[in-house]
Amino acid sequence: MDVWREATNNWSELRVAMGCEQIKVRGGLIHVYPIQRSGTFYNSAFVQQPKSFMIEEIERLFEKRNLPFSIILPSLKPYAALRKSLERQQYSLAPAWVLMTHTELTGESSPEVRVVEIDSSRLCEWFELQDAFPHAESSTSTRLKMIEKVSKQKSSQLLMASLHGRPVGAGLLFMKGEVASIHMVATLNEFRRRHVATTVTLEAICRALKNKAGLIWLRTRKSGVGEKVYSRIGFRAVSDILSYTKTPQDEDSNLPPK
Repeated sequence: MDVWREATNNWSELRVAMGCEQIKVRGGLIHVYPIQRSGTFYNSAFVQQPKSFMIEEIERLFEKRNLPFSIILPSLKPYAALRKSLERQQYSLAPAWVLMTHTELTGESSPEVRVVEIDSSRLCEWFELQDAFPHAESSTSTRLKMIEKVSKQKSSQLLMASLHGRPVGAGLLFMKGEVASIHMVATLNEFRRRHVATTVTLEAICRALKNKAGLIWLRTRKSGVGEKVYSRIGFRAVSDILSYTKTPQDEDSNLPPK
């Protein structure tokens, strides 16, 4: 199985569900959203076939729309020549993420943490729990609109974790076909180290498996706390996720590794 291709196809479907325009190009997928920032959910291109991917084509497309952009690819051997080409053309590399896939169900949920699926009526409450992920102020309202759109899709589930009746954590499960992905797992800072993120993630895994998922993937900061947590509950690292950009509006370039 080409995990990178399956994961990016799934990720692309999530972006479309969030309201992005998807454009298929030689060797990849572009996602455009009318906001003057680039990031991992909008205004960027996934490289899926490095030999046929044309950097100039991507540059022309985003220049025509007057939007910043990033080019996202894995740290796999077939992509090495393209990485060097981007570096020669003075693209800068944002802090890396890591793509992880679930291989076995390990780890234990906290009996004190209750995780439920919520509907759009609690969307703002869910979104406030994302304080673990600092975003540019200019894109906060955009992200909320995007989450609102995806919350109405049958392919997605917004999960909220409560401890003694207080909302303390959140996550998003997205599933298309037999591929499921887990996004935006967050815990309020004061409730960290109480297995909230672990419990949210395990609940998402169980829901995906119940729906016959053949591949479950997520991304987290390379060498961050999240990578250790996910490794303990049965995920393994497949590849670094590299994001290259020439624009200072790239959100990931402003975020410290977690």
